[in-house]
Amino acid sequence: MNVVWNIFLHDIKRILKNPIAVLVTIGVCIIPSLYAWFNIAANWDPYKNTQTMPIAVVSEDVGAEVGSQGHINAGDLVVDKLKDNNQLQWTFVSKEEALDGVYSGRFYAAVVIPSNFTQSLASVISGNLERPQIEYFVNEKLNPVAPKVTDSGAKTIETQINEQFLSKVAEVISEHVVDLAGTISSQVISSETGLAGDLAQTSNNLNEISSNLAQTSTALADAQTTLAHTQSTLDILIKTSDSSHQTLDDITSQLTQARNDTTTLASKLSSALAVGSTQLTDASNKANTAVGVITGRVSTALSTAEGSVTSAQSLVQSHQQLLQELLALRPLVPTFQQSQFDSVISTLTTQVSNEQAALVRVQVAVSDLEANNNSLSSVSNSLNNTITTSVSAAADAQNTLATTTIPGLNAAYDSFWGAANTLSSTTASIKPTLLQIKAILSQLENALAQAQDASQLTQNSLSNSAKTFSNLAADASLIQSSEFMKLLQNTMTLEPSDIAAYMAKPVTLTNQVVYPVANYGSSVAPFYTNLALWVGGFVLIAIYKLEVADKEIGIVTPWQAYFGRWILFMILGISQALICTIGDLAMGIQCVSPAGFIFAGIIESIVYVNIIYAFSIAFKHIGKGLCVLFVILQIPGTSGLYPIEMMPGFFQAIHPWLPFTYGIAAMRESVGGYFETTYATQLALLACFIIPALIIGVVLRRHLLNINALFDKKLSETGFMIHEQKPLTKRHLSLSTITSALAQSDITTVQVQKNGEKFRTKYPALKRAGIVYLLALPLILTVIMFGASQKLSWLIVWVISIVIGLTYLIVIEYINESINYKNSMSELSKNEMLVLLQEEYGSENGAQRSFINSSIADDNSSMSSPNTSATSKQGE
Repeated sequence: MNVVWNIFLHDIKRILKNPIAVLVTIGVCIIPSLYAWFNIAANWDPYKNTQTMPIAVVSEDVGAEVGSQGHINAGDLVVDKLKDNNQLQWTFVSKEEALDGVYSGRFYAAVVIPSNFTQSLASVISGNLERPQIEYFVNEKLNPVAPKVTDSGAKTIETQINEQFLSKVAEVISEHVVDLAGTISSQVISSETGLAGDLAQTSNNLNEISSNLAQTSTALADAQTTLAHTQSTLDILIKTSDSSHQTLDDITSQLTQARNDTTTLASKLSSALAVGSTQLTDASNKANTAVGVITGRVSTALSTAEGSVTSAQSLVQSHQQLLQELLALRPLVPTFQQSQFDSVISTLTTQVSNEQAALVRVQVAVSDLEANNNSLSSVSNSLNNTITTSVSAAADAQNTLATTTIPGLNAAYDSFWGAANTLSSTTASIKPTLLQIKAILSQLENALAQAQDASQLTQNSLSNSAKTFSNLAADASLIQSSEFMKLLQNTMTLEPSDIAAYMAKPVTLTNQVVYPVANYGSSVAPFYTNLALWVGGFVLIAIYKLEVADKEIGIVTPWQAYFGRWILFMILGISQALICTIGDLAMGIQCVSPAGFIFAGIIESIVYVNIIYAFSIAFKHIGKGLCVLFVILQIPGTSGLYPIEMMPGFFQAIHPWLPFTYGIAAMRESVGGYFETTYATQLALLACFIIPALIIGVVLRRHLLNINALFDKKLSETGFMIHEQKPLTKRHLSLSTITSALAQSDITTVQVQKNGEKFRTKYPALKRAGIVYLLALPLILTVIMFGASQKLSWLIVWVISIVIGLTYLIVIEYINESINYKNSMSELSKNEMLVLLQEEYGSENGAQRSFINSSIADDNSSMSSPNTSATSKQGE
């Protein structure tokens, strides 16, 4: 470390002894800061001076009639507003002068309002929408930022027009809305009373009809009960008819037997006359009894049937009246229930038709039954008269039995037998009639059941409809107290002027600034300060030599030379950071923590100087070129001016790997405000870049000394390009190279020379190929870039192709130089090689130096020729 401090102190002494060097050093520390200060001052508040930017305004609008507002000229309204607006230098000229000014550069932009502008705006009221257009001319050639500013001015005009005309349109529409709300409110109130009454009346009518249907249902139930009783009576009549028919058959048999007995027993007629009269009387009584029972029951059935017919006629008439009432109510039924209502009407109509047909059939059957019953009564009376006459004649003529009684009795037998047969036929014909009546009554019962179901369905439907109409009536009565009526009433109280003012600016933006920054200059100060510190580090390696070469210091190792000059660069870099950051604060930038701002600048300068110094001393001119490339990439790739999300994907990808990313972020924390540990984290990440810088400058540099020597040699051959030709830039000979040269034989030397000769014969062609590649491939890629859409990607390929070509030429040149040097080494004697070994490694430590010196002494003592000496040390 003593050598390192000696180098540093020696540099300081030489600077202080030379006033010019002191002035240059002061300039090196100050001048980079000027880059930051001038840019911060220039960007302090650039939008404050936009009022001097000339913008032409042309209004050719002739105006138009806008509702109740009368004639309006929106173009004049815009011009009046712009005259009070100082955002830009609004200049009101003709269209010809405006366009000429834009093309010539006298105006940055021009806004032209056409003659039909107000008419197009007013089309929103008439309904024939026509989008209004404003012509905007901008000269983007004059300045890259000016179009953005003028665009903002054009947006201002558009906003003002929207606000002004929207206010007018809203006022007109509001007036119409208020008037319409009053009209609707009065109409609704007047209609509500009549509608509620009609709906209530309809509901009452439906309830009354439903009540009538309930009574009809009761009557139908009673009719069904009567029909059931009638059917039971008919069953009894059918059974009675069968038994009466059998009785009459028995009577005719008995009469036949009696007549036969009378004929055969004529001799006993006198004694049997009393018996015959008695039998005739008994038969007459039995017949009368049977006929009386049949006629009585038939009369009962007829009475029941006639009552049923009367009830059925009343039922049919009720159903017909119900059908007429329902048809009269159909216009009042709501549309959504008409289909259900029509279905009920259709069912009821069909039922009434069926009931009428069944009633006709029943009436015919009752008429037939009544006729048969009358016929049976007539026959019975005739039989009674005949029997009575016969018995009287028998009683009166007992004395003349032999001559007149027996014939008379036979005649009575015959007459009674005929009447009995007639009565038997009559009773036989009654049964089918009764069966037919029973079948008809069964159909009538089914019809009545269906009628009752239809009546119940109709009653339910009418009840539901009545409820619906009742609810509608209640809803109609609530219209006046509804939210809609309240809304109409509120609408009637609106002020069109208030609505117009609201519609012009319906939204108010509340701006809540987090970490506020006073001005644009303070916002860009971190970026320009970091850029100035990088420029400052680059100025250091451009002004001061990187290699240490001074006879007063003696031989130094590469790492000693590196850190000896490194201390000087660190102090100068810190000085640059102090001057720059303090100067920023003196300019008045916003800074919540001046100490944090200064400390961040110091850390940034240390990191940047380390990177620049390491690359420049390790790679010489290539390293300096890489430092320039780094700063080119960091300007767009570290979100210094624009958010990194706005940058192309390539810059977003390299964003985390650039030191500016963390340096700018740390400074922004001290300018706008701290968030948790962001400040310390960013500085820690930035400091991590020192590690690879030291590896490149200390470790990798030792292995690149030969390449650097090659560069310095080739640059020196030009005679005018800057280069270093000092001990540390000479070819570095590795210990293995020298020991191999010492151990190689003459045969090995010849082989090395042959290999070198082969490469030298190919060298010109390889070199030409590299030069052609460097000239042709970038040119081809440049042509491709003109037509490619992804220009950034092709630019990256273009840079990589150049780097590959340069690397190829460097490798070819380095191989050629190495072969030449090996050939020159093969021509040295052993003693001369030992001397080179002493120059390379003699200063490493005492043991190495003693070993090398003893080896040289032994070699000198063993030499047979006194003239052998190290006569040709190779510097290259």
